[in-house]
Amino acid sequence: MSVELLLLRHGHSTVSPPVWDDRGDFGRQLSERGEQQAMQAGQWIRNHHLLPDAVVSSPAVRTEATAKAVCVAASLDQSIIHFEDSIYEAEVHHLGAIICQTSPQLRRLLLVGHNPGLEMLARQLVGIMPKSITGEVMPPATLVHIVLDGEWHRALEANAHCQQVFRPDLG
Repeated sequence: MSVELLLLRHGHSTVSPPVWDDRGDFGRQLSERGEQQAMQAGQWIRNHHLLPDAVVSSPAVRTEATAKAVCVAASLDQSIIHFEDSIYEAEVHHLGAIICQTSPQLRRLLLVGHNPGLEMLARQLVGIMPKSITGEVMPPATLVHIVLDGEWHRALEANAHCQQVFRPDLG
């Protein structure tokens, strides 16, 4: 038995939040390019028949917008999104714990978050990751499709394979 994990870094974001938003980095929004990237990621998920059973996302403004845009583009009901406060600025061990707590009834999970945590988690699970043309492993809106041999509760110990990596147009 295997489960599938989709790791998605939020789309390109603004450098700073709007002046009326006093939440600092947490309040940064998707740029127009980031919105397009999130839609491309959702379309790619739909076109590759990788619709998740659930989405777990950081509640930061840019990750929330990314998760919602992906659901729209993939024709998924946004009610499958669960916002997990602890994903924001999470270290790799905490992201791993979130994955290990995934319900055994779910076969495919989409985790929407931030670097460096997501990239470190991908490397921990599968080892060497391919780099983009910019030299980054997970530039904004990168989606990594990982297959884990086994159940969620043993995800960090499972034999894992990177099936594919999607990076939207850099534009």
